[in-house]
Parts: sequence; structure tokens; C-alpha cells
Amino acid sequence: MDLKHYEEMIKFAIEKEIGAFNFYTKAGQVAKYSGAKELFTEFAKEEDKHRKLLEDLTVEKIGQLKVEPVPDLKISDYMVDIEFRPDLSYADILRVAMKMEERSLKLYTDLKETAKDQEMNKLFDFLAQQEANHKYFIEKKYDEDILK
Repeated sequence: MDLKHYEEMIKFAIEKEIGAFNFYTKAGQVAKYSGAKELFTEFAKEEDKHRKLLEDLTVEKIGQLKVEPVPDLKISDYMVDIEFRPDLSYADILRVAMKMEERSLKLYTDLKETAKDQEMNKLFDFLAQQEANHKYFIEKKYDEDILK
């Protein structure tokens, strides 16, 4: 494995986690209801955990990563992108979050397809799984709270 390439990919993934943390922090600040505030605060904490996990990840640890399938409700597949604004409703903030996680999942899945060695393939597979987990959780919440 090219160590420099690995470090660049980890740095890139960390930046994505920081961006997601910032998004969920803002969403929690503008949410109108305490339940929504708590939900987005929890999402921000999850993104921060993933950032820390990536910061501690070494080439040696990649082989130990467990990748398990994640269900896909495909709710976001039928939505159009909307831009985040502080005045968005809870449902719209969830839509923005779903599309954001969907794009991240696609990015890591595409990068996995282009990986030239087994460790990078495993890394991208793991990162895709993390994003798939986020997407699934948000889609499930959207289904329970909005589509009911």
C-alpha cells in the first residue's frame, strides 16, 4: 500500500466527517423542537466518533475492520437535493441529511471500485458501510416521523 495515498484518503475522510459534524451541529441549533435538536446532536456525536476512529486508524488496523451489510430503504433515491437553510422544517433537514449521506456512500463505493490494493479496497468498503449506516438511520427516522 502506498502510505502517502493512504494518509491522503484518511485525511479526506476525516474532513468529510468534520463537514458532517458541522452540518448536524447547525441542524441541531436551528431545529424548532427539542426532539429534533436531540436527534441532530446525536448525529453530530456519531460523526465525531467516526472522525476519532479515522484519526486512530492505522494500516495495520485496516485488516481488522469488520464490514457487514446494511439495509437500504432507498427513500433518498426518490428525493431531489435541497440546500440547507436555517429556516428548513424538520422533514426538510432530514431530506438534506439523507442526500448528504447518500452522496458520501456513493463516493466511497466508487473509490472502492478504483482501489488498486486490498487494504485500500477494505478501507473504502468500511467507509461506505459507515455512510450506509448513517443513511439507513436517517431514512428509518424519516419513515417513522414523516411518512407514517
